[in-house]
Amino acid sequence: MKAAVYYETGGPEVFRYEDVPDPEVPADQVLVKVEAVSIEGGDTLGRAGGDLFAVPHIVGYQCAGTIIGAGAQVTTLAVGDRVVTVGIDGSHAELRAVPEGFCWKIPEGLATEEAACIPVAYGTAHDCLFEFGGLEAGQSVLVQAGASGVGIAAIQMAKQAGARVLATA
Repeated sequence: MKAAVYYETGGPEVFRYEDVPDPEVPADQVLVKVEAVSIEGGDTLGRAGGDLFAVPHIVGYQCAGTIIGAGAQVTTLAVGDRVVTVGIDGSHAELRAVPEGFCWKIPEGLATEEAACIPVAYGTAHDCLFEFGGLEAGQSVLVQAGASGVGIAAIQMAKQAGARVLATA
């Protein structure tokens, strides 16, 4: 399969697009045919100087696509399901093997391309606003970088929670 990889950290010039072996699919994982990816800030930070868990390192935290294989222990997902996935690497490839617990079914009516951008941005915004920030209805919140993926998610979630939202961009 083709994948975006690098062998050492550094600037954008370390990227390669090349053939790598298809991923193995353990019993608790699914094999996803990748149809859309999301480029996250962590992808850039990792490429610039993060740990390489394997060489070549397959780029990418997040992607969406269709399940084309499932391990024997997978119980909530099936071949043919459209899913969005997260993980520390491996999303910027034609195929991705990922644990069942790191996948979510894409609801009917939501495009695969849109779903590919949701978990990291909305998960980060939720943690910042509610888990760490303790945001409650009636409070005010300032969202820095309101035009970013996390910023847009934070604005939407804070408004839905009944907060007064101020944003910079």
